[in-house]
Amino acid sequence: MITLGNFYKLTVVRKSDLGYMLRDNDSEVLLHYKQSLSEHEVNDEVKVFIYADKERRLTATEITPFVTLDKPGYVNVVDVIKNVGVFVNINTPKDVLISKDYLPYNEESWPRVGEKLFVILKIKKDTLVAKPLNRFDVIALHNNFNYVEREKRHGIVSHIADKGIGIITDEEMYVFVPKTQLRGEYHLGEEVEVTITKKLDEEYYGSLNKNKEDMIDSDKELLLSYLNKNNGVISITTKTDAEIIERELKMSKKAFKRAYGGLYKDRLIDFDDEKTFLVKK
Repeated sequence: MITLGNFYKLTVVRKSDLGYMLRDNDSEVLLHYKQSLSEHEVNDEVKVFIYADKERRLTATEITPFVTLDKPGYVNVVDVIKNVGVFVNINTPKDVLISKDYLPYNEESWPRVGEKLFVILKIKKDTLVAKPLNRFDVIALHNNFNYVEREKRHGIVSHIADKGIGIITDEEMYVFVPKTQLRGEYHLGEEVEVTITKKLDEEYYGSLNKNKEDMIDSDKELLLSYLNKNNGVISITTKTDAEIIERELKMSKKAFKRAYGGLYKDRLIDFDDEKTFLVKK
């Protein structure tokens, strides 16, 4: 049985005014001449992708879509409709909807026409739709790229939350940017340059602040907050192992030492061989 959103190798059984009629064991589907990559004869075997036309009839194309039910990818936004969602071009004659259910509640955070989103196809109520990949979907791709601290990467905004935003880079890696590392309001599909700040538990964190000093200030705030939560004394110093610092403070040892030095210079902290403590004013 021929079903929506899948690839098939089908046999040409006859030609019509519109195109080639293709068949499997028990059903037929039309391959429009415009969707054929070459001329075919009866009994030729053709590999096609199945989509639904404007009348929701199953239709075949030899043109490979940008994304499928099991292969995510980038697609361009071609239309934005309030209270409905956005339509994206997947390289089939019919554009595919990303429902408002998959988009932020605030429509100002929706992507603009011409921008890109990283999506995968889904079947919803016998209709082919697109869904942006979330953080866990992207991480599950297990790409082999490794970023280093302070490296700058190009990407697009893929997720917006109260605590920060998610970015998918050109290498299809997920980078989370905390709210303290943002420079304003952002929307899905917006192109950004993110600075990698650390890697923790196989996840990357980044900053959209342009100035290095801004990132240092954020780390200083984080360290002060951690000290306050622990009654002003912690058993962490610059001699502490990097793994412990990353686990407890969610920052690299390099970033910790910069923040630590800044707070010591500001005379906000002091230390001995075993602990760090807030300076009493």
